[in-house]
Amino acid sequence: MATGKRIRISGLVKITRWAREQLAVGIAPQEIEAFRRQVCHTVQQVETLCHTHHVTPQDLPTPSYQAYRFLKDLDLAALPLRREAVSPPGASQTVRITNIVTAQSTMNFLFAEWATASKSQTVKLTPRTQVVKHFLDMLGEHIREIEELAQKQGGSPAQLPTPSRRAYQWLKYLCDPDVLIVHLNTVRVLLSEFQHPHCRLSLPKSARLPVNLELVYSSHLYRIRTEKDSLSITLHEGFSGAPQSVLRDLVCAVLLNDKNAYRESVRAYSASEEFFDVLTSLELTIAGAESITRGHHHDLAQAFERVNATYFAGQLSPPRLAWSNTFTSVKLGHYDFLRDTVMLSLTLDTPHVPEYVVDFVMYHELLHKQLGVNVVNGRRYAHTPEFRAAEQRFAQYTEARALLERLTASRAKR
Repeated sequence: MATGKRIRISGLVKITRWAREQLAVGIAPQEIEAFRRQVCHTVQQVETLCHTHHVTPQDLPTPSYQAYRFLKDLDLAALPLRREAVSPPGASQTVRITNIVTAQSTMNFLFAEWATASKSQTVKLTPRTQVVKHFLDMLGEHIREIEELAQKQGGSPAQLPTPSRRAYQWLKYLCDPDVLIVHLNTVRVLLSEFQHPHCRLSLPKSARLPVNLELVYSSHLYRIRTEKDSLSITLHEGFSGAPQSVLRDLVCAVLLNDKNAYRESVRAYSASEEFFDVLTSLELTIAGAESITRGHHHDLAQAFERVNATYFAGQLSPPRLAWSNTFTSVKLGHYDFLRDTVMLSLTLDTPHVPEYVVDFVMYHELLHKQLGVNVVNGRRYAHTPEFRAAEQRFAQYTEARALLERLTASRAKR
C-alpha cells in the first residue's frame, strides 16, 4: 500500500515527449532496438524508484504518472518506421545570446515608468495609441535581433538556455498589440495596488518600501526581494489580465509573505483557464513551423477534417495543429489567435478517450477561431453566450462534457 509520499522523477516527461516525436514521424530501422531499450529502461527505472520509496507509479505527480503510463502501454513489437530518426533528448545544440534577460528587465522598467506617470492614468489604450506603437517597435526590434543571432548560430530561440528562452518568449508574446495592452493595463493596476494595498494595516514596515515590479515568464508565481531602499517584486505573466480582485489579493499575498488567506485566491487563479491560456500562448511562441499532428492514438489532422466538414461546412482554413508538450489536468485544449494554432493536451491521446471526445475539444477550439474574442476594459472574453450556444450544437455534447469532467476530476484528486 502506498504511504502517500510524493516523489518526483526528473526527465521522465522529457523522455516521453521524445518518444512521442519519434513515433509521430517514424523510427529509423537501425534505431528500433535503442528506442525499445530506452523505453524499457525508463519504465523499469520508474518502477524501481517507486518500489524503493514504498509508493506506486500512480502516486507520482499527474504529468509523471501520465508519462509513465504512456511508455508502459507502448506496443514495442509494432513500432512505425522511417528512414531518419529524431535526435534523442539533449542532443540539439544550445544557442547562446547575451543580454536577452537584460532586454526583458529594460522593457519591464519602461512599462512601470509609463504606468506611474501621471498622464498615463487616464489614457485608454488601443493598438493606435502612440505609446503602444512605440513599445511594439521596441519589442519587435529585440525579437528580430535575437532571431537573427540564433540563425547565425544555425539554430533557433527554442535552443536558448531556459532563462534566455523564457525571456525571449515573453518578449515575443507581448508583440501582439492586444496582449500588450492587457499587460500594460495590468501593470497600471498592480502598481496602484502596491501603493495603496487594502491589507496595509497588517503590513510590517519592511513591506512599505517603494516597489520595483516585473511581470515575467518564470517557474514561480511570485517572488519578493528586499533591497536597501525598495522591494524587488517579480510576478508571473499569467496574472496579466486577471480581475482586479485577484490582483488585489496577489499584492497582499506577496507583501505579507504568503502567510495569509490571500494566497488561496491567488493559487485558485493560477489553476484557471485564463492563467493556462497565457501560459500556453507563451509556450507557442517557440512552436515549430511544422505540425506533428499524429499522436499515438489520435490524429489531430483527421479530427480537424471531421469537425470542419460536419460543423463548419468545410469552410474553416486549417490552423496549425499541435499536441501539448506535457499532460494537463486543468485545461485540455487551447486556441492561440496570434499564431492561428489549435493545441490539444496529451492527456487526450490515449485509447481510453473516444474519438468523439477529441472531436469535441477540437470543435470547442475551432469555435474560438471562428467567433473570435471580445475585449472589454482590457480583458478578453471568449466564452460568450453566443459561444456557449454554438458549443451545444455538437452532436454528442452531453456525453463528451461528462467524460471530460470525469477525466479532469480524476486528475485533480491525484
